Amino acid sequence: MREQLIKTFLDKNQQLNLSAIRDADWVYLKHIQDSLKLLETGLFEKGKLVIDVGTGSGFPLMPLALSCPECRFLGIDSVRKKTLAVNEMLADLWASNAKVLWTRIEDYQGEQADILTARAVAYADKLLEWCTPLLKKWGHFLLMKQKQPEELQVLHKVCQKKKIKLISQIEYQLFEGDIDRVIYLLQKQ
Repeated sequence: MREQLIKTFLDKNQQLNLSAIRDADWVYLKHIQDSLKLLETGLFEKGKLVIDVGTGSGFPLMPLALSCPECRFLGIDSVRKKTLAVNEMLADLWASNAKVLWTRIEDYQGEQADILTARAVAYADKLLEWCTPLLKKWGHFLLMKQKQPEELQVLHKVCQKKKIKLISQIEYQLFEGDIDRVIYLLQKQ
């Protein structure tokens, strides 16, 4: 999976400039390995609908879809070029459990998710405002961010207002000297 995903991504990225990362090792480390960090939550169970908001160049959507064929994945992005590119890459990778819609998060009217993912999309307050309606009651939101104390304070305030509970935080770095990263595991009450 790893090599095929890297090759497919690099080929598409060369055509469309989806990401500044153009080296296979960096694609693995900064996109794939980072995306797969979400699996540590243990939430990706058979039959779950996972919506990735702000899918962009396909991460974490593509690595998760390939790693969890028993789940259904839906990416949402407002940039048409990116949605078309990620759908083409998913087809090339035979990932029939995933697709990407070209729409804005706040305009999505489909099925509510068991799990929402967002990787470096927007500030926590805006993201929760837009995304809370997309999540089932008791569903989980996995928010991948750079660790910043100010944003955590904002997150606490928004969680109280939106009836969302911060369950845990997974802190990590991708390599020595990397920025401090965090996955906020939230649950809609």
